[in-house]
Amino acid sequence: MRIQYSVKDKLVLFLLATGVLCFGVILPDSLSNHIKLVHFSAHFGMSFLLALCFYMFCSVKLRISKSLSYTVLIIGTLIIGVVYKYWEVYTQGMLSRFSLSSTIEQTGALTSMSQNLSGLMSAMLLIEGLVHKNLIMSLLRSGHLSAGPVGFHINHMISPKIGKLQGTNPGSSLPVGSQFSPGTTEN
Repeated sequence: MRIQYSVKDKLVLFLLATGVLCFGVILPDSLSNHIKLVHFSAHFGMSFLLALCFYMFCSVKLRISKSLSYTVLIIGTLIIGVVYKYWEVYTQGMLSRFSLSSTIEQTGALTSMSQNLSGLMSAMLLIEGLVHKNLIMSLLRSGHLSAGPVGFHINHMISPKIGKLQGTNPGSSLPVGSQFSPGTTEN
């Protein structure tokens, strides 16, 4: 299945990739030494993970629109980043010793938020480039994957041979081949 990207889609992907490089690598000087690289990796990675989790929860589990999912992931990820930075500054006792502007400058809060934005944009790049176009959304739209209260279920994709092997026992909701079904014994 080859997905064709429109000019608008290509421009969005290009701008997101440019934002990842600018906000993550170039502007905060993240690759100049080991300490800055580790700091970049932590902020980038956590923002990336949070953004993907927010998006998947909103779009797959709650089935809300893409634009609202993006709004939730941006606001949620940035609020968690700000709360973490505030907690970090507060536990060091810097707010009582310095003014707010000097505290922000000394702790590198703007650098951290820039790196958080980079992780956020990279998650959006992955979502736009792969997830939304190819993976889960295409299965949801085709009707082969349904999200239930317990998890995901694949519909209408069982071959006859596998269907016979994994049928259900009468009176049981567990498959025959399951380790928890009444008909199986342990060796």
